[in-house]
Parts: sequence; C-alpha cells; structure tokens
Amino acid sequence: MRIRKFRFEDFDLGICETLENLSVVGNLSDAKKLEIFQDFETNPCYNIFVADVGEEVVGAITLLVERKIIHEGGLVGHIEDVAVKKGCEGRGIGKRLVLRALKEAQGHGCYKVILDCSEDKVSFYEKCGFHRYEVCMRVDL
Repeated sequence: MRIRKFRFEDFDLGICETLENLSVVGNLSDAKKLEIFQDFETNPCYNIFVADVGEEVVGAITLLVERKIIHEGGLVGHIEDVAVKKGCEGRGIGKRLVLRALKEAQGHGCYKVILDCSEDKVSFYEKCGFHRYEVCMRVDL
C-alpha cells in the first residue's frame, strides 16, 4: 500500500466507492469529476491523499489549510473526509492517511490540526495523537 496525492484517474480506481463508506457521493458526470478535480488542483488549500493497493483506491483523506489573522497569520489544518473502503477496515490504512495529513500540515507550517468526528471514532483519533478539545457545532443548510 502507498499513500500519494489524489489524481484524476482515481475516479476510475475507486475513490467514489471508498468515500461511499463515509457518506453519499451520488452520481458524478465526467464533467463534474473534471470540475471537482480542477478545483482541487488549482487551490493550494486542498491537499487530498489516497491510499492505493495496486490499481485500487482503498482510502482517502482531505487536509484543508486555512490562513488565520490570529496567531500572527498562522495556518491551521482541517482534516476532512477520512474514509477507508468497505472491507479494508482494520488494516492501518486510516491511521497511515491521518499521519500523512499531519506530516503535510507540519510541512505547510500549521500550528494546529483539527477535525470533527463521531463519538465512535474518538478512540481511533486519540491513537493518532488527537485529544478532545471544546465542542463541534453544526448547521445543515
């Protein structure tokens, strides 16, 4: 297994099926896939990594890097959309993806990395070095 940057070809190698283990992806036309990929490619705030085995994507993670005004204009990493393909759980794929995202955030100079997760995922993220801090709030639009 290797961890690498997301490529357009990953749409054909199983990234959508992998993300379906996290949430609904829906039907993406070829034009929509290209639009999504180009948005990611042209915005340096997006860092998307996949785990692949051979020609199959079995994991994915997104690191968003946000510039702040506070903390002397520092950078904060936000981890989103951590997913491991159904049937591939428990092999260390998720942890390797999280550690890769943390390394990338450190390379960008982020002073912290934050994420939101469901209660049943807390112990996993604690094993990756995270700790509980404050409260997550949400509004669905």
